[in-house]
Amino acid sequence: MSVNRGKAFEAKFKKDFIASFPEGTIDRLVDSVSGYKAITNVSDFIGYSYPNMFYLECKSVQGNTFPFTNLSQYEKLCEKVGIKGTRAGVILWFIDHKCVCYVPVATITKMKEAGKKSVNIKHITSEDFKILIIPTEVQRVFPTGDYSVLMSLEDGD
Repeated sequence: MSVNRGKAFEAKFKKDFIASFPEGTIDRLVDSVSGYKAITNVSDFIGYSYPNMFYLECKSVQGNTFPFTNLSQYEKLCEKVGIKGTRAGVILWFIDHKCVCYVPVATITKMKEAGKKSVNIKHITSEDFKILIIPTEVQRVFPTGDYSVLMSLEDGD
């Protein structure tokens, strides 16, 4: 039976984000446990580092693919696309491949329009879709990431 490392990865991500942006800030939005399925947050985290606001959903996946059906926050993240200085996307950890990347929600929209149903590890190096690889170093289990590369994103990413 596989171990779910998602919550621990979120904690590690937050620590690495703070290290990457020492003058920035990041907040973990509380998971809704009210039992009302219709109540959802826009993302797991809202971060800020001048001049950018980040809406980031953290996901971890074993294997080669992350299905879009596992991104229940998609519609709410889409509402953030196009706002100047705002970045909305998914921090995706491919556990088996020791790879962390940032997938802009705009890229997910483009992938859906192209008939894709998931992000595959092969898409990371594809020139067809904008996906940013996060420089990481894996020590034991969890990757340590340098999220300062997120500052290279442009409006709409």
